[in-house]
Amino acid sequence: MTVAEAVELEAGGRRVRLTHPRKLLWPDTHPASQGGITKREFARYLLEVAPALLPHLEGRPLSLTRYPDGIEGKAFYQKRTPETAPAWLERFPVADEEGGLIPYLVARSPSDLAWLAQVAALEIHPWLSRTTAPDHPDRLVFDLDPDPPSGLEESRRVAQVVRRGLQELGLRGYPKYSGASGIHVYLALVPGRYTYRTTRRFVEELGRLVARLAPDRVTQERLVRRRAGRVYVDHLQNLKGKTIVAPYAPRPLPGAPVSTPVTWEELAQPGHRPLYLREMPARLAGTGDLFAPLLSEPASLDEALRLLAPDALPEREEAPARV
Repeated sequence: MTVAEAVELEAGGRRVRLTHPRKLLWPDTHPASQGGITKREFARYLLEVAPALLPHLEGRPLSLTRYPDGIEGKAFYQKRTPETAPAWLERFPVADEEGGLIPYLVARSPSDLAWLAQVAALEIHPWLSRTTAPDHPDRLVFDLDPDPPSGLEESRRVAQVVRRGLQELGLRGYPKYSGASGIHVYLALVPGRYTYRTTRRFVEELGRLVARLAPDRVTQERLVRRRAGRVYVDHLQNLKGKTIVAPYAPRPLPGAPVSTPVTWEELAQPGHRPLYLREMPARLAGTGDLFAPLLSEPASLDEALRLLAPDALPEREEAPARV
């Protein structure tokens, strides 16, 4: 392969140049990545799952983790869309602490996904809010993060406790594997109704109840050294701009495990696991997008907040100053 080798992909009505298509992003170090997974295969994967993935990225600023030399090389985190990126990519300017603007990428088309493959953005992290209301999330997430020796099995059991807590509040959560050892439980919210402060408080309060029900398995302790092998319910992932991997996005781990949406019934099965990149297209063909209800079934937190944190109800938040 020469340095100049490249191919063009047809994606979203555009031709996207993919350089070094045979570069190994996931090496042949796992049965799920036998022969290695190349940049071209990664691009084809993103385009194949685009009908399921793109609706969950639509209108959301993205943070990326790029691995230009594959998962065994150096990685870097990127918010700012590079100036060399194609002009047709949508940017959303967000003020930084120095008074400048960060042009976040917003992906809406398969061509945008092809560009993500071109820059080896193996991890894709969408905001919980959209560009139309960046301070008002329309999703929240319970990030269940196990502290070793706890792992996926412990996360699975804690997720079921979170599910029961949500059910008691008249709410339905949708789980997915993080693709590593954790589990994410999502709720869709009425657009424009809640601030990040409110959603963070809700997750914190319900997490506190879960920790009381299972203190030997669950913690809200932020200091890792004090978690003592328990599962951390991380409410701080509900901060504006926080990174949490998109559904159907792969992880930079051996075999290319994917952040896999699952049913609660599957999650209750001992030994059930995240799927790998090469398994996900067949899975989607059989189940469809298990996260699709998040696109059409927004929930109100008002009744739950009255029980858990009445001071966090939206009508009691300070109104924005008039200008």
